[in-house]
Amino acid sequence: MSATIATTSSAEAAKITARLTDPDSVDLRADAAQQSLGSGKLGIALLHYERVRTGRAETATARTWLRASAYPRINSAVATNLFNGAPAVAFVLHTTAAEGPAEQLHARLHKQVKHITATRLTRARQRIRLQQPAWFGEYSQLSGLTGLGAYLLATEPEAELCGDVLSYLVDLTKPLRISGTLLPGWWAPHDPYLKISKDFPGGHANLGAAHGIAGPLACMAIASRAGISVPGQREAIEQICHYYDTWQHQHGWWPQWLTRPELEQNRSTQPGPGRPSWCYGTPGIARALQQAAIALDDPPRQRAAEEALLRCLDDETQQASLAEGGLCHGTAGLYRIVQRAVEDAHDPRLAAALPDLLGRLLESKPVGDGLLDGTAGKALVLGTTGTTIADGSTWDESLLIASLRGKR
Repeated sequence: MSATIATTSSAEAAKITARLTDPDSVDLRADAAQQSLGSGKLGIALLHYERVRTGRAETATARTWLRASAYPRINSAVATNLFNGAPAVAFVLHTTAAEGPAEQLHARLHKQVKHITATRLTRARQRIRLQQPAWFGEYSQLSGLTGLGAYLLATEPEAELCGDVLSYLVDLTKPLRISGTLLPGWWAPHDPYLKISKDFPGGHANLGAAHGIAGPLACMAIASRAGISVPGQREAIEQICHYYDTWQHQHGWWPQWLTRPELEQNRSTQPGPGRPSWCYGTPGIARALQQAAIALDDPPRQRAAEEALLRCLDDETQQASLAEGGLCHGTAGLYRIVQRAVEDAHDPRLAAALPDLLGRLLESKPVGDGLLDGTAGKALVLGTTGTTIADGSTWDESLLIASLRGKR
């Protein structure tokens, strides 16, 4: 990457951050909770604290955003998760190494997060015993125990509770018998939009990173790479990998979800690949499979995962569908995934793809100012460009695309 492009990227990140100084004058979704890491003020607090951590800003603005996000009360309800409420605030303070009163706040919140996680694990185990399907809110990366597992891996990987979450994820891979039929263990009783729909009779099995089994796969793989495992974890990783093998299209992509009729007919009706995003597309799945292959010490599987990502990058139809600049389903997320994949890749072509992706990212237009869809996410990615993420940033552990190397 040329020095000019690096300078341009850094300048654009600084420009975005400078505009996001007043919590009352930003463009956020009307329904965004202030402690939403994905769409609320907390995501912008993460951006400011990250720039403080890397020596590119003073703490005053970051503290202003934390106050705007966290006060007068932090939501510590059992339903909170990595992207909303106490776990989200705790993650921001941990990953940015916030000091002083913020560090003390994190210590208090960490205890609450552990209580939330333990309570949700108890409920999840009861659901499994009853052989009932799992809602997204139980297990998913954005709203469930996979995200809470990501938090524990980042903060307290050796804790017994972290192992309990991994054991739950192992159990999540075991088939459910519902109405006499064996279904995937993460089978959801609703459609991908949390509704009961005639188009999804009885529910669906989700394959995406945000709400599907790719999240649990990435969580277990990251733990395994760091030497953290529980009984059955390797077998669970292998089982999920084989599931993706079964449903991979001949052109390298995977369906976003599977309905009961599709499972019965052993054929997906999705006509073509989805947009190349973190949340549902090939990049999020391919990165999870790459990490799984490394955890399994399976070079052929790693090459296959990297080849799927490369085919996605070379597919003009897929790339043309990427119209936004955000992390969740935009160019920022694609760029960061490829960066992380490059850190582990056998195939040098992934690194060669980064300059073009960066040009597209610089020209992209996120939606609003939040983290997942907006300019805050774009600024975080532009803060560290190129083939090496050398600034020690770990904020993307929230997306389960970064490994835990050097943290034990």
